[in-house]
Amino acid sequence: MKKLTVLFLLLFIQSYFAQKESSLEIQLPDLKIDSIYITYPSGARNTHLLHHYKLSTTGSKIINEQGDIKLPMSENVKIITKMAYPQPANVSYYDAVKNYGMQSKTFFIENGNLKLLIKDNELNYDFLASSPANIEYDNLKIILEKYNSKLKPFENNDPENINAKELELQNYIKKNPKSFVALWEMVDDLSRYGYQPIYSENLKLFDTTVKKTFVYTEFGKLLKLEADNIFPNINLDNNNHLSKETFKNHKLTLIDYWATFCQPCINDMPKLLELYKLYKDKGVNFISVTDEQTPERIDKAKQILKKNNVSWENYFDKNKEFPKKLNAAGYPLQILVDSNGNIVKRTYGELDVISEFLKDYLN
Repeated sequence: MKKLTVLFLLLFIQSYFAQKESSLEIQLPDLKIDSIYITYPSGARNTHLLHHYKLSTTGSKIINEQGDIKLPMSENVKIITKMAYPQPANVSYYDAVKNYGMQSKTFFIENGNLKLLIKDNELNYDFLASSPANIEYDNLKIILEKYNSKLKPFENNDPENINAKELELQNYIKKNPKSFVALWEMVDDLSRYGYQPIYSENLKLFDTTVKKTFVYTEFGKLLKLEADNIFPNINLDNNNHLSKETFKNHKLTLIDYWATFCQPCINDMPKLLELYKLYKDKGVNFISVTDEQTPERIDKAKQILKKNNVSWENYFDKNKEFPKKLNAAGYPLQILVDSNGNIVKRTYGELDVISEFLKDYLN
């Protein structure tokens, strides 16, 4: 009889906690816009693939495979959440007609009952009920503020400033090895500042509870792609490929990865042409790889290349291997490869940096 009583008690406890709902409640009393979204923070280098939400609410609409949702507008929206671990999110708004959008500051969704009060159309908010991850995130931001203030997202930063921040984060992880907030901070740093070797060192410091999760495993894969200095074999189509043989007869090869809908890519072509004229007789080879697959887009690309007097070799990434094997997550991407097939530099549209590197390297 005693065993049956204990068993019944255990089942009751499990049932009680299973029925407890975790939720994100958003109050919107004064909002004057037609719809909002719960989305992952914007980022580069394919970090968006690390987010996987489990959210649901009546009238909501899932908008992508990460689980972001478009919310029905009312003064109070309650979203049921089911999270294996804390994940960062934003409230966002986009007006397709005006091509205008905004995004709130980042907060964390986790199991528990989180309440936000959206105060205005700029999506500023206050916590009406916070959570452990959000409290930790606020404290971590204070610790890292003196480092973050010296860094500019998606620009060429002093490596010493990035390293100083990561060393501070390293100390934090050693004291808090179960911190998902610290792990997501590393994800954000990869997106904003590019790959640094210390990321891989810091990743090893986390507890096994973190290491077993999807975000940890997939983040490790992204770091490996970014860290790999050997240019991979890439089959662009049935007839063309890039491999170590492509680079052996040149001191350096500059690969420009672009797409026809990328206006900065097109704007950079005259600058690339200047570099080509300057370095084509100094052992530097130029190759363009266009991320287009359909006949119509390929024709458009050829017209753009002709209009900009691009005479070097251009290929079309018909097999979509370039982003898979090089974690190419944006345009324009420039990659410099030496004669041994080693990647010596990669930047996103920073041709001034490429120019300086070419000059120093060849000297």
